[in-house]
Amino acid sequence: MDKQEIIRISVIALIIVALLNAIGMSNNIQIKWLLKLATGFSLFVVILYWKVIPYKSKLNEDNLKKFEAVGNICDPIFNLFTKLPKIKLGDSTEMNSAPLAVCGTLILILIML
Repeated sequence: MDKQEIIRISVIALIIVALLNAIGMSNNIQIKWLLKLATGFSLFVVILYWKVIPYKSKLNEDNLKKFEAVGNICDPIFNLFTKLPKIKLGDSTEMNSAPLAVCGTLILILIML
């Protein structure tokens, strides 16, 4: 691991710990509901982006702009998990496990809320 990767992982860990502390200290139901809504929406966007990636070349101009805007957010997050091994689906087929790790993390956050 290089220095930048360690810093990136540290920052993400600190953000997650801060978020969990904020949730734990909050007795306000409205704040928890908003955090659940934001996490659920983020999960939906990540799954939709993950499933549309193979069809990027077939998108029309308007949808391609939206896809690239979401990609500017999702791609750096997926790049954090590039060290994870790919999942073999067959002889010549592999699946990137980064989106799966991001979705799993978001689902765990939803469960904790």
